[in-house]
Order: sequence, then structure tokens, then C-alpha cells
Amino acid sequence: MIDYFGYITTMSWRVSIALEELDLDYRFTSVNIGAGEQFTPEHSARNPMQKVPVIIDHDPVDGGDAIRVFETGAILFYLAEKTGRLMPRDPRERAEFLTWFFWVVNSYGPALGWPGAMFHADPKYRLFDKTDYGNATYEFFTSASVEAHAKLDERLADREFVCGDYSIVDIAAIGSTVPLLLHGVDDLSRLPNLARWYDAVRRRPAVERGLAVGSEARANLPDYYASALFDDRWSA
Repeated sequence: MIDYFGYITTMSWRVSIALEELDLDYRFTSVNIGAGEQFTPEHSARNPMQKVPVIIDHDPVDGGDAIRVFETGAILFYLAEKTGRLMPRDPRERAEFLTWFFWVVNSYGPALGWPGAMFHADPKYRLFDKTDYGNATYEFFTSASVEAHAKLDERLADREFVCGDYSIVDIAAIGSTVPLLLHGVDDLSRLPNLARWYDAVRRRPAVERGLAVGSEARANLPDYYASALFDDRWSA
């Protein structure tokens, strides 16, 4: 059994999708970051960074004590290693896989995240409504997001998935890509390779189940933000 602590965030979606794809037995606990539940002593003990997601694996492969993992990249890698799935074993394939996995986790995801944060209705986030500097900052982050999408589109020009077979690279990428409207991308018509990949991955049953984990917390969000976050325009 794996205890999984998360919320309706792109980072948490990565983990819930991986758990579903790997058919692992898990229990989900919602940590409402909007209400500050990540700062409670209980959650701080799970993750000293006071963030989600976090997993606690009560059935590690060595049969020993429970293993705690936080940071989405580390969690995805841990789950793939635990099951021996969703990552290549061949040394050359693995080198390419690791390169793209860490690009998605360290570059692609953050590039998409900043304009998403600034899209929010909360005044402390809407910097572009306040000053010329704020507007320039928003434009800078949006441009970086659009460029990151374009790089992924280029990568997918001659391949079905980001790196070899479907893997945790695709899971990490789809977890960040889903809320398109938050990332300064109105549609994918100019990114045909990314559009094809996006549609194919979104149609995977495990991806849809993963995106639905904890979705009842949508009621905590403003309607316009929830619609963008959950990409209501897309349908299977």
C-alpha cells in the first residue's frame, strides 16, 4: 500500500497518473494547499519543504520499513524503479531517457508553471494588472512557456512519445501540459505534433483516472480558474 498525499495541482497529477498507469495499490489524502494544510505539523513531518505531492510506500521492494519520497521527479523515478516499468533498461536508451526526463521536470514544467500562477484571480498573483513591470514579467514568462511547448513539439515531430515507448517522461509532461489556458497557449493548432501526442495521452484510461483523483476539490476554485485548470474544452 502507498499513501499518496496531493492536491489538484499539475505536480500531483503526475503522481496520480503514474500510480494508475502502474496499477499500484494506493490511498489518496487531499492536502488543501489553498487552505494552508501543507503547513500543518503533520504534513511538515512528511515533507519538510511543506509541499505536495508526497508518497509513503509501506511495501518497499526490500521488505523493510516504509519509504517516504517527495518531489515529483523523485517520486516518478522511484515508482518506475519499484515496478521495473515505464523506463528503459538499455544504457543508451536510458541515457536519452534521463536527459529528456530531467528536461521535462527541471525546465519544461517550471516554464509552464509561472504564467499559470500569474493567471490566478488572487490579486497577489495578478502582477500584470498592477504595473508595467508586472505586465512585462507576465509576458516574459508566457513567452518562455510558449517556447517550451514549441521545443516539445519539435521533439515529437518524428516519434509517438517523448522518448521511446510511453514512459514516465510522458507522464511528467502531460501532468504539466494539461491546463493549456494557464500557460499562454490558446490552442494547439500551431503545434501539430504536440497536439497529436496530447490527444493520444489524454485518451489513456489511466491518465483520465489520474486526473480525476481529488477532483472534488475543484469546488474550492473560482469557476474560470477551474475551467482552465481542468481543460474543460478537451473531450475524449
